[in-house]
Amino acid sequence: MAHYDALASDDRTPGTLDEPVIEAWLHLGRPDRAVEHVRRRRTGRSRIGRSRIGRSRIGRSRIGRSRAVEQALRVLELRLTRPLGVRLDGTTALAFVDHELAPYLPAVAATIDGVDVRAHLDTGGAFVVMGPQRAAELGVVTFPGGSSHHGLQRTEVRHGTITELRLGAASLTNVPVEVLSTLVGAQDLVIIGTNILEQFLSTVDHPRSRLILSPRYRPDAAADHARLLADAPATTEIDFYLWSDHFMFTRGGFGARDDLNFFIDSGLVYVVQDDDASAPQQACLLAGSRHYRTWGVPRALADRPHFDSPEPVSLGPLAQRHRFVATTRSRTTPWRSFGGVRIDGLLSHAFLKAYAWTLDFDRGKFVFRDR
Repeated sequence: MAHYDALASDDRTPGTLDEPVIEAWLHLGRPDRAVEHVRRRRTGRSRIGRSRIGRSRIGRSRIGRSRAVEQALRVLELRLTRPLGVRLDGTTALAFVDHELAPYLPAVAATIDGVDVRAHLDTGGAFVVMGPQRAAELGVVTFPGGSSHHGLQRTEVRHGTITELRLGAASLTNVPVEVLSTLVGAQDLVIIGTNILEQFLSTVDHPRSRLILSPRYRPDAAADHARLLADAPATTEIDFYLWSDHFMFTRGGFGARDDLNFFIDSGLVYVVQDDDASAPQQACLLAGSRHYRTWGVPRALADRPHFDSPEPVSLGPLAQRHRFVATTRSRTTPWRSFGGVRIDGLLSHAFLKAYAWTLDFDRGKFVFRDR
């Protein structure tokens, strides 16, 4: 923000910086400044360009841009008129609950406006995400928000607000919710994403099948949090970066390459069962077939929809061998670039489940404990 202010003083602020500025204000808990920025840019000589604001993409045409800006402004103003509230007095731990997707997409018990639900943990989502039927059952009032991506699928998005979300002893009020048209049938799930975890010091403790939450900016709570993880004292810290509202990415590797960038998408559920006798396998990495070939995988293998990797997959210094990976042949994946930073692949729960994984947003670090 200091760099942006310096540019603004010289009247050199390009429209490409509008999205990170708006998202920065939201991450700082200042929706009023985000709304102020959109209104000023809308009426000033500069205009908001083709960037995403919230979940909407600004169109290329003037009419498309205007409509998308108005939709985005409505989302932001809702954050202003119904500000997010977070309350958690101490550390709380929630056990993972049983579900057929639990081995691939863990869930915890939650309540939304007094109704008990299973809430699946997915860092590929923002706050709370659900399908239209679930939203109707919960009485969530929504308005149109354009289109976005659900995985590689296009999906229509509607926005609304949940009055209260409870996770153990934690209570969140006025929680933004996105309703995706593609979350139907077997995918009729309630998802809590990165922006919920961002409100706390959060640990997804896969080996102990639990989610641990503590208040941020509280050293005493952080100490209690650490005591719950004392049986796994060895830690590995890895810097992560945040783009837009919830996209976390960090440095990863494949084989001899250690200069790759991976989007940490714990909700990537790519599961294959070759026959009735074999156990289902979940891909720990999704990347383009051309990427795999560049990384040294033979074409005959890289062109398959999925395969057992001949090379280790790594996240910082953490390396795992003999992993099942998946491919995409699409050249227009929605996650190929975050703000101009090349994204080489998606890393999933199948990699992360080996660890107790802490998301420390105060320091911008992942902390992994290997049990």
